[in-house]
Amino acid sequence: MFRTRMRTRIHCALFASLLIPASTWAQNASSSNQEIIAQLVEQIQRLQQQDHDLQERLKVLEARQPQSPPGTGTEPAPTATPAEQIAPPAAPPFDWHEVRGIQWRGFGEVNYKALDQRQPELGTYGFNPGSAGNFYTGDFDLFLTSKISNKASVLSEIAFGEGSEGQSFTVDLERFLLKYDFNEHLRVSFGRYQTGISFYNSEFRTARWFLTTADRPLITEFAAEGGLLPSQAVGLSITGAVPSGRLGLNYLFEYGSSDTVRPDINDLGKVDDENNGNHINVGLFVRPEILPGLQIGGSFYHDKISDSNVASPVRIGQTIVNAHVVYVAHGIEILNEGFLIRHAPENHEVVTNMPAFYSQFSRRFGRVRPFFRYQYVNADREDTIFEDAGLRHGPSFGARYDFSDSIAFKAQLDHTVRKALPDLNGLQMQVVFTF
Repeated sequence: MFRTRMRTRIHCALFASLLIPASTWAQNASSSNQEIIAQLVEQIQRLQQQDHDLQERLKVLEARQPQSPPGTGTEPAPTATPAEQIAPPAAPPFDWHEVRGIQWRGFGEVNYKALDQRQPELGTYGFNPGSAGNFYTGDFDLFLTSKISNKASVLSEIAFGEGSEGQSFTVDLERFLLKYDFNEHLRVSFGRYQTGISFYNSEFRTARWFLTTADRPLITEFAAEGGLLPSQAVGLSITGAVPSGRLGLNYLFEYGSSDTVRPDINDLGKVDDENNGNHINVGLFVRPEILPGLQIGGSFYHDKISDSNVASPVRIGQTIVNAHVVYVAHGIEILNEGFLIRHAPENHEVVTNMPAFYSQFSRRFGRVRPFFRYQYVNADREDTIFEDAGLRHGPSFGARYDFSDSIAFKAQLDHTVRKALPDLNGLQMQVVFTF
């Protein structure tokens, strides 16, 4: 409407401007025709310029007015002021997992275990050795990280573990690392770390929340709980990717000091301090892009140990060779690892070799993940370090059910064949949670 009125006024003005000069020209025929024509042309140009200016102003006014939905019959709402148009940004929700730059996560578990043991088995994580069954809490873990700079960070893992005597608890600094990532090809860590002797030890930390099963395979169990590997050390760890295209080659190098203290698996009360010397561990693995989720690799570990249960212990060269083939993708978990532990005492011709392996399969169906695992350990009877392990093998099967992203329940049945000892059957039930 406003545009129409303006056009009408402009046209009237043009018509009047033409009439007035025309009448003047008729009454004063003696005036110069050239002068009148020039005046008319000048007036028309001024009116055209005014019309153009008015059109531009109309466009600006229309652009500032909000458009009403067609057919509403209502006038456009008044435009908001700039202060009203720019709303203050909403405050981000408070993250309870970050306090003053320190990010933390917590993990816990509650367990019930029953064994048909006629001869006591080692009690671990709070299970009472020799009992038919009891409840225990296992480990309560705190995982903390903090960035120092874009490339440097600190990581620590603190475990509050339950002992087997009177629900006593201890505190253990499982990991403590100062990390510096130069780039994807060179990542350096200093401090206490889990050794990279196996895929299981590298990928699965203390908290059992991360495990599909209720426990770890014996060969990869932590040494303090009867495991057979030097699972932790203090020193230097270097990892990174090797330029290899679609092959996805990665390397691992560790140089540090282990201190393996391992209790007797048969609960005879003996504790063996291996007095490990400095070790070297080198590993390689590939993650080919052609099959995401597949990893194939191995490692070579060497150090020197001694048997603290012997009156005059001699130093023993310990070499551990590991190979693994794993596939974890699309809800499928396939873990296969083999080990060969070689002990060569100094100035002694007897060399012992202990083979060991485990295979684990699981498949996720919605919230349920059934699993099956078979493990095998066969220590040489001449080996004074692993004389308590002997020959052990057997299956474990069960299922994990995830109630949510933070709570899960596991049920597991175990059958273990033990050389020169009765077979051992067990039931484990476990609730794990994270917060």
